Amino acid sequence: MKGRIARFEAATMDEVLAKVRSVFGDEGMIVGSRTYRKGGLLGVGGRQIVEVFVADTRSRIAHLRRETLQRAREGVATAPRGLDRSPASGREFEEITDTLSALREDIQGLLAQASERPEFDHPFLKECYDLLILREVDPRVADCVVREIAKLKLPSGFPTPARIAATVRTQLAKFFVPNPPVDPDARPRVICLVGPTGVGKTTTIAKLAARAMINESKKVGLVTLDTFRIAAVDQLQKYAEIIGVPLRVVSEPAELATAVDACRKENLDMVLVDSAGRSHRDELKMAEIAEFLSVVPTAEIHLVLSCTTHSGTIDSVAQRFASVEYDRLILTKVDETVAMGAVVAALLKIGKPISYITDGQNVPDDIMVGDPERIADLVLQSRKS
Repeated sequence: MKGRIARFEAATMDEVLAKVRSVFGDEGMIVGSRTYRKGGLLGVGGRQIVEVFVADTRSRIAHLRRETLQRAREGVATAPRGLDRSPASGREFEEITDTLSALREDIQGLLAQASERPEFDHPFLKECYDLLILREVDPRVADCVVREIAKLKLPSGFPTPARIAATVRTQLAKFFVPNPPVDPDARPRVICLVGPTGVGKTTTIAKLAARAMINESKKVGLVTLDTFRIAAVDQLQKYAEIIGVPLRVVSEPAELATAVDACRKENLDMVLVDSAGRSHRDELKMAEIAEFLSVVPTAEIHLVLSCTTHSGTIDSVAQRFASVEYDRLILTKVDETVAMGAVVAALLKIGKPISYITDGQNVPDDIMVGDPERIADLVLQSRKS
């Protein structure tokens, strides 16, 4: 548990704190908490639960240094879960995105049409369609996927569930845009996270920073634009102290440019920028974020979206944040959604690569690269009890 974010829960805050002290003494640092109801039926009844997330601050920096030194001695670079996939080359990426354009046009057309259950002349196609519907994929998207499956050589006889799932996974993955290659000469690599309040930007920043340090031995810096919410700055400061990275707080676009330049002079490999959470309906705040990001034209801009958000709201958020010219998506709270298929239509309509996916609160573990195959896996897996 040392060097990790631990989770505790109990009926009251006093009981939770007693549990924390029994494990960490006075050295545990609370970095997050929430209250929710457990049990009951349709939100009625059940009991109140207090949940807190606590960082073990005991010799954290020494722990990181020991891990890095041991990895160097062994000559093995342990890749983080999901971060070891080699990106496509620039030419391959362009070819892939070109071939996706026709499929995306089909999807746009289908989403504008009325939804009717299609008729199938082969039982395998029917089973493929039913699997997608069971996973709450929009019927129009399911129809589009099955149309592509119909172009294949279909199996004879009664289709097995494994064959159905494998075929659907392969074809569904083709609808998602792969991640573009990372420029190996970009130093530092600047990653900016934008998105509405409450989607988990700050926690995702902490996961990315810790992963880059621990698993890739990279030198990382943090920058926050979130002076509007003091609590968010405090939370990121705590994370920065735990993992041993510098944090700069900026309040003007010129200060952001200066901060990134300072990180470059310090030979940092990566700079992670946390922006203020804003309502996507606030045009003035959208313009403010866009002004900040305009001073770092080489930065990757990742729009953070929660999978617990309604598909229609995701679409609205994406349209409102278009003014900041984001080029990638990050999906959070996958572990909290019953069926990820419900957001597939919105994701395909946005048509941007999904760079990362988070599926829990643990820092730095619960994060993975959002390659198309993994997204298809998450859509098809059942989370219903």
